[in-house]
Amino acid sequence: MTPASTEPPRLDRAEAYAKITHRIYEDRRASPQARELLLAVAYALCIAPGDPGRVLNTAARALGRSPATCRPRLDALVADDAPRYEPPREAGNWPPSQAPGCQAPRLRPFTRQPHRPAAHDPQDAAAVPLRPRPKTTVHVSPGHVPPDDYRNTHNICGANSHHKVLELDPRTGWTIPHWYCRRHADHAERVAEQVREQNQTAPEPIPNTGGLLPSYFKAPGRRSTGTTPRRPGHPPPGAWPRTTGPPRARNRSRTGPGYASSSAASRTPHDLVARPARAGPTGRRCPTHRRPG
Repeated sequence: MTPASTEPPRLDRAEAYAKITHRIYEDRRASPQARELLLAVAYALCIAPGDPGRVLNTAARALGRSPATCRPRLDALVADDAPRYEPPREAGNWPPSQAPGCQAPRLRPFTRQPHRPAAHDPQDAAAVPLRPRPKTTVHVSPGHVPPDDYRNTHNICGANSHHKVLELDPRTGWTIPHWYCRRHADHAERVAEQVREQNQTAPEPIPNTGGLLPSYFKAPGRRSTGTTPRRPGHPPPGAWPRTTGPPRARNRSRTGPGYASSSAASRTPHDLVARPARAGPTGRRCPTHRRPG
């Protein structure tokens, strides 16, 4: 186990750390795992003692290791925060009792049927006398108007669904589920035929979850957003010095008078020596080179 550091915390960015922490806790998109990752990186960036340029190492040390795999928890938390698309809950394979209600249009208003008690044998009623049920009393405020049923408000069937049709948005690629009951099976087939061509040309879905880490922290001087800032005194990528590598190879058969674009400063002493010319296979006189040495 790594002993705790005895160095005092850095308080020069305490106010920035407080603002970042407030944003993280107020962000409803952050899951518990993503919130833990963001808080660890914010601590390593603003408060933790040590080298400010080693943010990921400090965050990994603060998060510790997984008891099951003995690997740093930072790797798993970063992988869980990867941008991805998650379809809605309604797009899952649900049984009729848990699936959303039928979306087919309603033809007549929905009315609740009164409760009908089960019929009993008169002989049983005579043998075992039962007390009548008390009348139901509903206490409401004066002038109360009961709300209309959602099936009438949205003008949908609302029965238990057995048929599912998935539609892909042509702009975002997101899944739009449609559910229908057994009575509206023909309606489900018609909708599936309408969205078949649209689903085939739909783009890849745009991520709708994850990606919170680069939205909170951005490394300066890097094209890809990350969490590791540039070390103090390290130049940005645009100011990096160019490395001098080996000279580029040249076609030495093109060093005659007709190729004046070649630089004389880049030629070797052997290239500057005048060579006699001879006729080529096509009768055209072309410069030749004598192999040095």
